[in-house]
Amino acid sequence: MRKIGIIAVLSLIALAIAVVPALAAKPGAHEQKKDTITCTVVNNGTQVQCTGTVSGLGNVTTANTEVLADFACSTKPAKNNPPGHLQGDSGPLQVTNGSLTFDVTTGPATCPPGLVPTIGDTATVNIFNGSTLLYTTTVPIT
Repeated sequence: MRKIGIIAVLSLIALAIAVVPALAAKPGAHEQKKDTITCTVVNNGTQVQCTGTVSGLGNVTTANTEVLADFACSTKPAKNNPPGHLQGDSGPLQVTNGSLTFDVTTGPATCPPGLVPTIGDTATVNIFNGSTLLYTTTVPIT
């Protein structure tokens, strides 16, 4: 039960961090309905992979997609679950007619020996052109 509580707190922190940049994102940028953003746990529960297409990015020619997710290392009851943070970056991708299709996998979650990583409930996907935020969203991890 404590593990679920810690994961919930970590998810809320990620959501709070995502809300602030959302106010600065490019108006009109949106997820494609035919290729919605999906995030899944991969590699034996140690990584998060997010894929999808975002349109309405304007006249930029390249953009980076960043994926952020939280995890905790499981411990014995009444112990502190060490939190962690997963991150992945696509590097520059080509934007075609204002649309960007991406497939980004985070680095692996690592825990001390004997502990197992537990991935959080959501991932935040940010699309940048240089340091300018074009789009951000938080999606459930399946």
